[in-house]
Amino acid sequence: MHTAKQPKNRLSGALFGAALCLALTASASGVASAAAEGTAAGTQRSAVSAPVLPQGSPVIEAMDWFVAHKGDTSYHGRCEYAVAAAWQRHIVHYSAKTHWTSDDGAQHTTGTPPIASFVFWKTSRPYWHVGLSDGRGGVWMTDASDNGAIGFKSNYKTAVSGGTYVGWKPGSP
Repeated sequence: MHTAKQPKNRLSGALFGAALCLALTASASGVASAAAEGTAAGTQRSAVSAPVLPQGSPVIEAMDWFVAHKGDTSYHGRCEYAVAAAWQRHIVHYSAKTHWTSDDGAQHTTGTPPIASFVFWKTSRPYWHVGLSDGRGGVWMTDASDNGAIGFKSNYKTAVSGGTYVGWKPGSP
């Protein structure tokens, strides 16, 4: 009787990192999904765990909204409406630029934007652009692809083609 040698069941480094990330953040559903998305896109992630937040927290709900709307093109050109919808905000600014220049939250221009914070870019258009940080250097945003779909970019500083990163403001409902 011939028996085939069974391959060893080992995870590759990237797959191990994704599994570790998901295991560490399993109770934070949207955060786990957002972190896994970055890993699945082929980016390298460190073994630092994402913050574990309680289910039903506004931060998790905001991140879950973007994960659930991945690929949605109905917010093409309407980034401010998308971040407002994610946070279930009562305040919806006219544009990302008016949001940045408003007194609605303190402006920060240094440091990695915290999870679910608003991230802003100056663009050639007068309205600018805004997305939500994953807290680990990535960002969820509208117009993440050529067709205007909601998606994930692994580097917030270079996420907007032709745009200049301006800074971030704390996320809030």
